[in-house]
Amino acid sequence: MRICQVAPELLPVPPAKGGAIERWIRDAAVRLVGRGHEVHVIARDHGDGVASSVIDGVRYHFVRIPAAIDSGRLAGLVRGLWYYLHVRGILKRIAPDIVHHHSRPAGLWLSAPPGLAARYVISLHSMDYGWGFGYRAWDRPFFARGLALASRVLCVSNFIERHTVERYPGARGRIATVYNGVDGELFCPSPQAPSPKPQAATVLYVGRIEERKGVKLLVDAFEQSISRRAPEARLLMVGPHSYWDAQPSGYYRTLADRCASNPRIEMREPTYRDAELSEVYRRATVSVVPSVFPEALGLTSLEAQASGVPVVVSDSGGLPETVSPGESGIVFESGNAEQLAEAVLALLHDEPRRRSMAAAARAWAMARFSWDVIAAQLERVYLDVVQDKLTGC
Repeated sequence: MRICQVAPELLPVPPAKGGAIERWIRDAAVRLVGRGHEVHVIARDHGDGVASSVIDGVRYHFVRIPAAIDSGRLAGLVRGLWYYLHVRGILKRIAPDIVHHHSRPAGLWLSAPPGLAARYVISLHSMDYGWGFGYRAWDRPFFARGLALASRVLCVSNFIERHTVERYPGARGRIATVYNGVDGELFCPSPQAPSPKPQAATVLYVGRIEERKGVKLLVDAFEQSISRRAPEARLLMVGPHSYWDAQPSGYYRTLADRCASNPRIEMREPTYRDAELSEVYRRATVSVVPSVFPEALGLTSLEAQASGVPVVVSDSGGLPETVSPGESGIVFESGNAEQLAEAVLALLHDEPRRRSMAAAARAWAMARFSWDVIAAQLERVYLDVVQDKLTGC
C-alpha cells in the first residue's frame, strides 16, 4: 500500500523537540516501511529550506510556513488554512491508497482533494481537535465533516474513544482504540551488571514542567513525606517549561526556585536525543506521572515501563490504561499527594516487589504497546478500509 501520514500544522516531523504525536508519526512510518509499504509523511518544514527528504525509508514532504503567518493573533487560523491547502496539492501528486491524518478533523476535510481515490483515517491524540476557527459554533460542523470523511477514527486510548463518541455520536461504528507505541529496542532495561557501589534511589518525572502535569503535587509529596521516610531518595525532573512559550511561566519560575533550595531535587533541562532519554529512564528507581488533567494516554509511562521501571500514575484520563495495576505499576487518585507518596514509598521500601514489578512492567509494555504490536494493528486497519473500498462498503 501507499500510505501518507499527515502531521498537524504545528508539528515538524521528524521531531525537533520530542513530542508524542511527532514521535508517533515517525515511529509508525518506519515500522510500516519495514512491513513492505510505501510510506509518505507530510509535515511543516524545519525552517531549513528543505522541501523533501528520505529518512529511514520514509518519504518526507515539508510545507514551508511563512514567518508572516506563523505568529500573531491570526496565525491560529491562517497558518492552518495555508498548510492544509498545500497538503491537498501534495496528496494529489502522491495519490496514496490511505491518508492518515492526526488530530485535525477540519484539516482532513479541507485538504481532501476532489476525486482522490483514497480512504481516510484519522487518529485523535487528545480531547482537543486542534486547528479550527476559534468559535465552537463554527468549529463543530467542520470537525464533524472531517470525521464523517474518515473510514476509521482511531483514538490513542479508550478514554479518548469514549469522549469522542459522546461529542460526535456519528463516529460510532467507525471508531476504535489504537494505542501509542513504544520502541522496545531503544527503551529497554539496563544489563544486569553488579554495581560498584549502591545507587541512590531516584524518583523520576519526565515531561513538561507545568501546572496541569501535576509537578508541584510531586514536589509536595517528595518534600513532605518521601524524602523524610526514604532519606536516600532523590527526585529528578527532566523536561522543558513549555514547547511553545519562549519565556518560563510564573509557575515554572516559582517551582524552580523552590527546587533549587533542596539539594535532593534536581530540575534538569530536557534532552531531545533518544539515546540520552532512554538512559535517564534506565537509571530511575520509580517513574511518576502525576497529571492532574485528563491525559489522553501517557507516553512517558510506557517508556518507563519498557525500560524496566515500575510506574506510579494518577487516575486522570487514559493514564490508568498504561498500567497493569499492582503488577507493572500503581495508580493513585489524581491530586492526592498522600496517596502518591505512599505508592512511591511502597516501591522504594520493598526491593523484591520492585524488582518483580520492573520485570512485569517490561513484559506488559512489550505485549501491549510495542511498535511491532501497534504497527500490525495499523496495517490491519488500513487493509480493512481498502477492502471496504474494493467491495463498495
